[in-house]
Amino acid sequence: MTDFDQSKVPTCSFEATQLHVGERLQLELVGDSSRSHYYTTLIGFVPGHSVLIRTPLVQNLPLPVPEGTGVLVRAFSGRHAFTLQSRVDRVCRSPYPYMHLAYPAQVQQTLIRGALRVRVALPGTASSLKEQVDEPPRAVVFSDLSVSGAQLETELSLGTPGEKFGLAFKFVVQPNNYEVKLTTSAQIQSVGKIRKGNGPEEQFSHGVRFNKLHATEALLLQSYIQQVLLSDRSRVV
Repeated sequence: MTDFDQSKVPTCSFEATQLHVGERLQLELVGDSSRSHYYTTLIGFVPGHSVLIRTPLVQNLPLPVPEGTGVLVRAFSGRHAFTLQSRVDRVCRSPYPYMHLAYPAQVQQTLIRGALRVRVALPGTASSLKEQVDEPPRAVVFSDLSVSGAQLETELSLGTPGEKFGLAFKFVVQPNNYEVKLTTSAQIQSVGKIRKGNGPEEQFSHGVRFNKLHATEALLLQSYIQQVLLSDRSRVV
């Protein structure tokens, strides 16, 4: 567990977070040398008494958490990331597995400025949308990602600003390791060159905007981005 210095960061009350029932949460157990992250949801809370969350599932079984265990909880809502320290006061198994966490005295909050983009390293492919062009898809690497677009790195240029192309990539959404295969079209917004590491060779970097994402695809992508944010806030661009 990584403690935070509450004297140097903005804090608020739990009520002020405006987290809703069903909000996605990340749980880390104090003293867990593996630093494993578990995903769960908020059931509700009683101000001054407890916060109720679903017991995380591991291989479809409730995670065994002894009462009294310290926990670090992270959440994301709107333009803020929240972190709070608590302990497990009561573990309940009926009518379904859930836990009472001690009500936190305060919550650390971090403002996420502008459109939320996170650093990633996801492989993907880019393909021409022109029927008369018969060429194999090109390999791309997503260096950052948002629900509206991405930054793509390639060995060869994908085109000039305004051009459109097909884009395909995969990502995994927790807690059930659900693999999402997203295929869409994208439009180039900017093109530049970057040098990776200490080598002399340059690569192309493309800022692109997604076109025609379905509602379900956008929700899954948003869930993945929040998942990345919850695991490591330093990956916010």
